Amino acid sequence: MNRMGRNMGILLCRLLAICILAVAASAILTIWMTEDFRKTLTEHDAAAAGYLIGHPDANPLCAFTKEKTEADLILGKRELGSVGYGESTDSGLIPDVARYRMRVAAIFGGLLSSIFAGIFLTFHFYRKKQKAVLEKADAVITCFLEGDGGQRIECEETGDWYSLFHRINELAAVLSSHAEHEKQSRRFLQDMISDVSHQLKTPLAAMKMYHEIIAQDDTDAETIREFSRKSLREIGRVEDVVYTLLKIARLDTGTVRMEKEEESVEALLRDVTERFEVQAAKESKEIILSGQSGATLYCDALWMSEALGNVIKNALEHTKEGGKILVSWERTTLLTNIIIEDNGTGIHPEDIHNIFKRFYRSRFSQDTHGIGLGLPLAKAVIEAHDGTVTVTSRPGQGSRFVLSFFHRIKE
Repeated sequence: MNRMGRNMGILLCRLLAICILAVAASAILTIWMTEDFRKTLTEHDAAAAGYLIGHPDANPLCAFTKEKTEADLILGKRELGSVGYGESTDSGLIPDVARYRMRVAAIFGGLLSSIFAGIFLTFHFYRKKQKAVLEKADAVITCFLEGDGGQRIECEETGDWYSLFHRINELAAVLSSHAEHEKQSRRFLQDMISDVSHQLKTPLAAMKMYHEIIAQDDTDAETIREFSRKSLREIGRVEDVVYTLLKIARLDTGTVRMEKEEESVEALLRDVTERFEVQAAKESKEIILSGQSGATLYCDALWMSEALGNVIKNALEHTKEGGKILVSWERTTLLTNIIIEDNGTGIHPEDIHNIFKRFYRSRFSQDTHGIGLGLPLAKAVIEAHDGTVTVTSRPGQGSRFVLSFFHRIKE
């Protein structure tokens, strides 16, 4: 702002210098015009006087209407010069010349005064307006620097300043975006650390207790084997938490590069369901596949298998003995839909909007093995394939998951 004030001061000094030069030029022009008028007037008077002297019998009015000769001019100059009237006579001694000079000076003075007044008034109001605009912009920038990222300079008009303000607003938008991204990254890191510490606390505490029991001198071999088995189970649980969180973190941060190709939906689902055949048979549950042959899905087979496996595993865990899990697919004009439905315990209405939250555990769920990461990971993978997942469920009657993917537009 101080520099701006100095620039305005320099501009004002330049305007004053221009005004002084204009006044000096008008004074010189006034003197020149006055001298020219005096010369013209004295020659006119000398010619008229010479005509009257050279033509004593003529009508005196003819001295002002008749054409005068060079002889009349010379005679008049000689006679008037003898009484001190001629080109060298001081202008102040000739009333007509003095009045002419005053009139010309007044005209130039009034004209220059009007012009100068207009210039300085325009400059004053322009400077006042610019000062108000800059002060407002300075206040907005100050608020932005103090943490209000939504502040923007109003710049609906055009001009150099407003073009600059547009650029400042663009810069502010970029900085706000970066700041928001950093805030989300910090929040994600905090949540991740909190989630990991929360999930690892229980198995680590259990393993510590198991180790203390095993380390006792009077512990028999059977007890050691039992608690060693429990320790391995808890270690497996820790591994599941860590590996699943790492997968979700890679998806969240965008570091995963999906190697997508056209995959057979039927082959993909058969490969996934084969993993659960032993578990399903052991629990007297049935997995049924049905769908259109030849249907394909543009996806990364490895990651999509992970997502589908988590949804099917969730259905198995919430289906009672003798239950059925129906895995089907269909291809419509716009979408490829994969439907996974079961006749299990269903999802309580209180939980339907929370099942994709990390580590969410329903107070109505009887599942004691899950860690609450399978469905969030599945949703992240599906969204990484530009797909969507919807859920409908009725408690006691089962759940229905629909995974929808738009067809790839071939270039």
